[in-house]
Amino acid sequence: MPDIKVLIAGSNPVMRIRLVKAVEGAQGIVVTAEATDLPETYTRAEELEPNVVLVARELTLLPEFSLMISLFRALHCRWMVVDHRGNGSGGLVGASGLPPIDTNQTAAEICRRIEEASRLVVRPSAPPAPQAALAMAMRPGKLILVGSSTGGVDALLAVLSQLPPDCPPIALVQHTGQGFSESLIRLLARRCMVKVEAATTGMELRPGHVCVAAGSPGHLRLRPGRPVRVSLEQGPMISGHLPSVDALFHSAVPFASQVVAVLLTGMGRDGAEGLLELRRAGAVTIGQNEATSVVYGMPRAAWELGAVQHQVGLNDVAATILRACAAQGEERRMRL
Repeated sequence: MPDIKVLIAGSNPVMRIRLVKAVEGAQGIVVTAEATDLPETYTRAEELEPNVVLVARELTLLPEFSLMISLFRALHCRWMVVDHRGNGSGGLVGASGLPPIDTNQTAAEICRRIEEASRLVVRPSAPPAPQAALAMAMRPGKLILVGSSTGGVDALLAVLSQLPPDCPPIALVQHTGQGFSESLIRLLARRCMVKVEAATTGMELRPGHVCVAAGSPGHLRLRPGRPVRVSLEQGPMISGHLPSVDALFHSAVPFASQVVAVLLTGMGRDGAEGLLELRRAGAVTIGQNEATSVVYGMPRAAWELGAVQHQVGLNDVAATILRACAAQGEERRMRL
């Protein structure tokens, strides 16, 4: 059997040393990397895809840790809380559902706990096949806009991995800290048929390409024209965020008839007002439903405003997008 790959994350070097020493010489367990903060943890997890991540309690209390949980779900790895002070962990448990690891435990007990968590890991043997027919003709000039926040990593993977390589251009805003952006883009690019790139001012929106603003220094906005281009514009937070989903959606109102706009899982209400304006201006609007949202905040706010034309489960978002983008006659064929 392959070794259990372990990533240790925490700012305290004593904690990391104790855990490394605990698994030294243990058969079938290897520490593949250490990380001192959440951005580094995210990057190392995305690069190495460990089986088990041991996370210091103080990192799990940071607001950005919700993004880490989404990444762990996307990678099908388990995480466990580590208490290195010997004073309990306030009832926190990791994704394995197991109690926290205490660095005062014996090496044998720590290794047993890691093995126990690793047995709960289920990795897919192959990426799922796209739901939609790859040869389906797309209506020229369509644009896809996507906004997401808490729980968005696995939601974006579920949606984008179902889109064909010749789908209409996509502009995307995901709420993250600046240190997470590059790793998120690499993860999406590795798992999807579309080409995923970081947004830059002047970038042309092209079929089969995803332009991502995540932890960007400015708001992602669209510039009307042929072709449509994007800009990153500095300014204050909008709806509490920089970049903001509302900023992206509002910028597309002048050419709303070309737009299919999607609001996925997330906390708060960023994107709700912009989605409403897009729907009023003639765009097709889609919201993730409550049952499949990690946090039904942004989609709920949009639904309650009347901004959502199609409310669907996560597994149906990609097919709904493609139906809205299909050339005449193709939409009916998709439903058959």
